[in-house]
Amino acid sequence: MDWSAITRRVVIAAAAPHPQDLVLVLGDDWEVASSLAVRVAQVVVRSTVAPPALPANVVVELGVDWLDAPPPGTSVVVMHDSFGSLSTDGQHRLVKSLGAALSPRALLVVGGVMWSMPVAVVDAPEQYGGSIQNAPTVRAFESLVREAGFLPDTHRFGVGRAVCVAIRT
Repeated sequence: MDWSAITRRVVIAAAAPHPQDLVLVLGDDWEVASSLAVRVAQVVVRSTVAPPALPANVVVELGVDWLDAPPPGTSVVVMHDSFGSLSTDGQHRLVKSLGAALSPRALLVVGGVMWSMPVAVVDAPEQYGGSIQNAPTVRAFESLVREAGFLPDTHRFGVGRAVCVAIRT
């Protein structure tokens, strides 16, 4: 079973953007960007990798720091399998900066590896793919987003995958 593909589908569904929403995708998941683009006027992707052909309403910002302010009017920020690629300090700085920049009722949707139990007791953690070195626990991630002014709702898929939908309060 491809748990990354499952969390990707949940991330796309959970983002549930309205046609007038501006969606910011952080990372190189072009399938997420393309899937969301059919629902909204514009998707902005911050990536370090040049994209394949994308819908015309997807704007790619190559090499832009994720900590830079989101585009004005951003109402949904999405990450799939990219949060764990940041250092723990980078994760904290990113979530805090998004909490400071986004308006109330904006969504932060993060899917990927998040441990439901200590990684030391997980059998074969490498099976979860992606960057697991800096993958947070669900509890730590929820605490981080709460401190940044979001209300999290996390859905777990076994011991190593989760999708968190957090609304800016």
